[in-house]
Amino acid sequence: MKMHARAATIAAGLVMGLGSAIVGVSKPPPPPPPPPYNPQIVYLAHSQGGRTTNIDVSNADGRDVVSLYTTRNLTWDAKFAPNGNRVVFLEQNDIKVLTYAVTSQGVTTTSVTTIATELYTPSHVDVSPDGTELLIVEHTADPNQWAVYVMSIGGGSRIQIPVTPNVYPDAIWAHSNSRIAVVIGAPVEENFGTQTIQVIDLDAANSYSVVNVTTVFTNTVNGLYQIGRIESAHTTDTLLFSALPGTTNEGVYTLDIGAMTVSGPLVAGDSPSYSADDTTILFRGPPSSDLFTLNPTTHVQVQVTSGVLLGAPDFLP
Repeated sequence: MKMHARAATIAAGLVMGLGSAIVGVSKPPPPPPPPPYNPQIVYLAHSQGGRTTNIDVSNADGRDVVSLYTTRNLTWDAKFAPNGNRVVFLEQNDIKVLTYAVTSQGVTTTSVTTIATELYTPSHVDVSPDGTELLIVEHTADPNQWAVYVMSIGGGSRIQIPVTPNVYPDAIWAHSNSRIAVVIGAPVEENFGTQTIQVIDLDAANSYSVVNVTTVFTNTVNGLYQIGRIESAHTTDTLLFSALPGTTNEGVYTLDIGAMTVSGPLVAGDSPSYSADDTTILFRGPPSSDLFTLNPTTHVQVQVTSGVLLGAPDFLP
């Protein structure tokens, strides 16, 4: 009886060992499929020497980069519209809208339409939160005076915002279809010159007349100079901008419109843009023009792409 019990124990051990061997040589599960094409970032990619510029899009993690348009004459801005798979950009004196299609096979350009050809060169463009209108900063006949206009994204006549003639390095829709934020003042040097950010309420029913103007930021008060591109949050009354504090690196700052308080620098870099839910900031980081994302709560920074002369990154709103 003892011999039979021992034989049974050995047999059971052999079965268990064989089972372990079978498990050990089984194939691992297949890797998850790559994320689908989901353009969330648009940016400009300049060639060496600046001979050509591409408008590139990619997923939020920097993968699946696709060039949608190439030109020799692209100016600075390329902005997503919040709907319709569209990118608005400036090419010399033309304001253009690029429409793209997204499939499981990739992202392709379906059309590029010129919606306006301006007498003077536009320098910045922004798309309204509802995707129906454009805010345009444009040079005038006087090199020391720029103008700000509103135009339908479908084209047609433009309406000039009646602001005091000045130099306007940037203007954006400020979390509303009836309010804009404008940078006022020529580029300045350390301890010399003044730039401000004004928030302007507009009456759209009355040809975008100015209802209220509030100065929410003055560079000299905050110890900053040379304000870079400004962007608006999508869920709060907050502006995002880059600026130079003294002689140190350019940094990314936030501005609470209501409290008129500045926070930062959050990170060294420039050209910041908020994600649709404002939980992530896309920016161009030093010392090169690589693109990064920043979680402003955890301060986790991730490099999403790199390249030569990348610029003007924009998150899909």
